[in-house]
Amino acid sequence: MARAVLALGESLQAEVTCSVCLELFSEPVITECGHNFCGRCLAAVLGVPPRPAACPQCRAPVAPGSLRPNRSLGAVAGLAEALGDEARRPRCPRHGEALSLFCESCRGPLCPRCREGSPHRHHRARPAEEAARELRETLQDNLDFLQKEKEDFKPEGEKQSDVLLGKVASERQRLRNTFEQLQRFLQEQEGVLLTQLDQAHRELTEEQCQYVSSVSERTSLLDTLIAEIEKKRDQPVVEFLMDVGKTLSSCEAAKAPIPEPVSPELQRTLESLSETSQLVVDAVAKFKVDLLSKIDRERVKVTLDPETASSDLTLSKDCKTVRLGDRQQNLCDTPKRFTGSPSILGCPGFTGGRHYWELEVGDGDSWAVGVAVESVRRKDSLSMALGKIWALRLDWNGQYTALHMPPALLELKEEPRRIRVHLDYEAGQVTFYNAENMTQILQFKASFTEKVFPYFWLCSQETYIQLCD
Repeated sequence: MARAVLALGESLQAEVTCSVCLELFSEPVITECGHNFCGRCLAAVLGVPPRPAACPQCRAPVAPGSLRPNRSLGAVAGLAEALGDEARRPRCPRHGEALSLFCESCRGPLCPRCREGSPHRHHRARPAEEAARELRETLQDNLDFLQKEKEDFKPEGEKQSDVLLGKVASERQRLRNTFEQLQRFLQEQEGVLLTQLDQAHRELTEEQCQYVSSVSERTSLLDTLIAEIEKKRDQPVVEFLMDVGKTLSSCEAAKAPIPEPVSPELQRTLESLSETSQLVVDAVAKFKVDLLSKIDRERVKVTLDPETASSDLTLSKDCKTVRLGDRQQNLCDTPKRFTGSPSILGCPGFTGGRHYWELEVGDGDSWAVGVAVESVRRKDSLSMALGKIWALRLDWNGQYTALHMPPALLELKEEPRRIRVHLDYEAGQVTFYNAENMTQILQFKASFTEKVFPYFWLCSQETYIQLCD
């Protein structure tokens, strides 16, 4: 029906279209030859002042005074325009009727038949023109508001970023200057101490040469005296006594002590330099430890908690290393202790912040390291506790697994032996790194609402887990 009405409207519009302007007739006039044109169009043909001209349609002569208004045709043209507007109105794709209503619940146009059916039967609907008028006003109010917001919109985020960028650059330069000054200071002190050691080395070399020369001279003298005395003791009396005094003097000279290999003064100097060198070594080592402890504030010292250890596990005295024992220990069963799997928690636990710890695993397999929440199930098997554990596991067959629910197999290019476990409580991230080259191995996303502890699982006597200082 809608298509038929549209076709009829198009045919009617074709009949009431001016052949000059190709628009619907406006104030049409009829010529003596029976053709109709818009009054303005034919006036333009006749010119100013009006003069006879040919009919634009049949070329018959048209006199200016012969034109008569065709009001009926004008009315028909108006009706054709209205019919065309009606035909062009959007129609319901389901019923083909005009979308003359607006459903306020669904915020969309309806036809009357849609209004009567489900689901709009119980919705509030009103005429589309009325709804459009009010909604246009609402949109205009929103437009006015948004335009004002745009005028007043002066975000300061870029300024804040600029300030922070400037601060980063300033801190970078300050840190560079600090380390350059420290390097110059250390180089100066190194130069002073090395100069003193070089001087001591030269003096020690000189005294060593003197000592070697004295020893050589004394050895030569002794050899000469021994040979001379052995020869002289068998001489006749007068010949023996002729220069015995000289021989005795030489013997007294040979009995005199030779110089010390190192003078006491140089010995004290060397001892002082050695003490200074040791002080420097100790101070630098302490400085490195202190500096790293102040810079690396996220690193924590983790130890194994014996109260949570499964009876299958054996701990070192310092609670830093865990191994799988060859038999179960007779341990008291407490709520904290794991009895369903060879697991153990570390301490301390965390309820916020960013923290990391490092550990080493042996050459064997069947281990897992990561974190677990305080409510992890401790009396059941590992598979029953997975929902509250986030760990990296190496299985007996050499396969690495992301241990959570559900577990996921991993393809690693290298076998990590020293592992860093990083916990970001607020961000809900648990990240594993190969601590030897800081390559990321695995990252879990979680949402923590309770205390989180370091977690360890071991099921092979061929390996171990050792916490690093």
